[in-house]
Amino acid sequence: MLPGVRRRSYAALISFAICVILPVIVASVYYVFIASNEYVSEFRFAVTDSNATSTPSAASGLAALLGGSTVANTSQNYLVADYLTSREAVDQLEAKIDIKNLYSKPTVDWWSRFDASKPIEKFLPYWQKMITANYDQVTGLATAQIRAFSPQDAYLIASALVGLAEKLVNDIATRPQKDAVRYAENEVRRAEDRLKEIRAEMTKYRNTRSVIDPNSSVVVSNVTLAQNLRASLIQLQTELGSLLQQNINATSPTIQVLQSRINATKAQLTGVEAQISKSTDGNQALSKVVGEYEQLDLERQFAQNMVTSTMQTLEQARATAAAQHLYITPYVRPSMPQSATYPKRLASIAMVALTSFLIWIFGVLLLRSIREHV
Repeated sequence: MLPGVRRRSYAALISFAICVILPVIVASVYYVFIASNEYVSEFRFAVTDSNATSTPSAASGLAALLGGSTVANTSQNYLVADYLTSREAVDQLEAKIDIKNLYSKPTVDWWSRFDASKPIEKFLPYWQKMITANYDQVTGLATAQIRAFSPQDAYLIASALVGLAEKLVNDIATRPQKDAVRYAENEVRRAEDRLKEIRAEMTKYRNTRSVIDPNSSVVVSNVTLAQNLRASLIQLQTELGSLLQQNINATSPTIQVLQSRINATKAQLTGVEAQISKSTDGNQALSKVVGEYEQLDLERQFAQNMVTSTMQTLEQARATAAAQHLYITPYVRPSMPQSATYPKRLASIAMVALTSFLIWIFGVLLLRSIREHV
């Protein structure tokens, strides 16, 4: 064998040992003796709407069957799945269960362990590698898998996430109802304040005019009296006409008496009609007093109706807010893992070996190509 060929063979063997054998040995040592076991806790859920009455379709899938008459809310399912991998979820988990500490335990191998001294912004990418959250639009179901380095930690994190997701959905569902209740309460207060103002104005008006209800206390009595006087006047005039047709002398006592009664009735009627046109103190027309009072009474009735209407709206808003329309249905709840799911030791070693071998082959071919061109 030529010296040049022998040197190339040695170089190929050395490069193979460095690029393939050494990484495989390192990976084997790490995955067999060092890598910490990772346990997976899974839960599956669907966000359902209790008010939905439409017929379940293929898009709603099993989630619609789980809720009976409910159907899956696609946007809310997407929202919850995205929330589980978000910074908001990390902050709430940190406050609730100190999640950074769970992934920073000394028992976790140095390669997989998170450095607890790093800020939460550095933990977010790490967290997104330890959780998988997907939503299947065909079935209408969402799945979340949480990886941790002990069965207890995986179960604890998954259970905490279920609670946080339910709180998120409840907040989303109840916020519009709470705003509606707050708005209805403000409208009730405004209507009640307006009604109090109108009643105060009516009380002041009664005190000023010295009359409780001009329609019933003054006008009605005067109108009734005027009607009675007109009827009496017509009757007296009829009797007088009848006597005059009988050729009775106009100076006779009977005619004089009837004429006197007619004149007295006319005078009384004129006085009553004059009373209607002015107030009790003689300074303001009674018709104006009645008109002002009727305007105040109309405003009072309107304010009273507004109070009734706004209170009904408030009761309806409260009833709507009390009902939980959107809610999470975790039909597969988190459970305590019994065995480690990761790492896939043989598969990982094989992947390292295949990747290293492909890199080595590519490097060898590249060097040979360069030599041939040189």
